[in-house]
Amino acid sequence: MTSSASSTIVDYAKSTQNVSMCLAVTLFLIIVFMMTPLSKFVFSSIFGNVIILTLLAYTIYYNTTATNNFMNRFNISLTSGDWDVLKTNIMCSYIFSAFLLVLFLSVVRKIF
Repeated sequence: MTSSASSTIVDYAKSTQNVSMCLAVTLFLIIVFMMTPLSKFVFSSIFGNVIILTLLAYTIYYNTTATNNFMNRFNISLTSGDWDVLKTNIMCSYIFSAFLLVLFLSVVRKIF
């Protein structure tokens, strides 16, 4: 493996860590602003929901962008060739983004 390939893998691992940190902060804010008495106050509820939706949108965007860049860098196609660990990781990343989208839509639905 070349140093360029290993740096790409390290970059992808760091982006995965950033996505996890953003999600942890978002889940904490969901608990604080949607499941506590703070949800009763209009200003804090609107402010919290805007921050939650912004973080979720950024997390979805960042995760899919990092995964696409990783796939393009290694010329990985999910439809051809043998199935390996990298393809499994990429598929799980896309499924994770889909679940984040469901969470985003659930927060939007709770607002309205």
